[in-house]
Amino acid sequence: MTQMGKNFVRKLLATSPAADLCPVEFGGLKLVELSFPYLSSISPYPKNEKKCSAILKKNHGIHMPNVCRATGSSHKKAIWFGNFTLFIGEEPNIALSDVAAVVDMSDAWCSLRLTGTHAEEVMQRLCPIDVRLSVFKTGCVASTMLGLMPVTLHRSGKNQFDIYGFRSMSRTLVVEITESIKKTTYLFLQK
Repeated sequence: MTQMGKNFVRKLLATSPAADLCPVEFGGLKLVELSFPYLSSISPYPKNEKKCSAILKKNHGIHMPNVCRATGSSHKKAIWFGNFTLFIGEEPNIALSDVAAVVDMSDAWCSLRLTGTHAEEVMQRLCPIDVRLSVFKTGCVASTMLGLMPVTLHRSGKNQFDIYGFRSMSRTLVVEITESIKKTTYLFLQK
């Protein structure tokens, strides 16, 4: 390599989708980026749903989720994602590839968590679905919009939402949620 070429060599550093954007804390609400070693799409082949669920249960301790639901814990879970299940937390067992199309999607998604007493109000401002706890209970999942962006929303606790959006939209996602946090906090401070 020539001396000139050495000056132009750059090292690429891996960064998370919301690097330098999170955490956001304001008025008792907190938005953080979730970091998982693996995010994998699992799409069972026709008539293999039960086998796929059995393999997940045997090797990972969780089963395939029902429509609009999630199973598992905060460190390892399976989330209904419409046409596929998003398996989060660890590398999927190789046996799954016999009964399902398994695709590593670790770099494709931005995963965020919003917590706080008024988290529901923040999300209500952004999403066209009813996210009240009486309707959208803990464990519920919805494929919806956040502003003009498609997201998957998972109520992971009473005052907690996990939000999955495209990595390419992570900055806009964080900005939209942050603005809603500020507006919601201001509204409740006025009361």
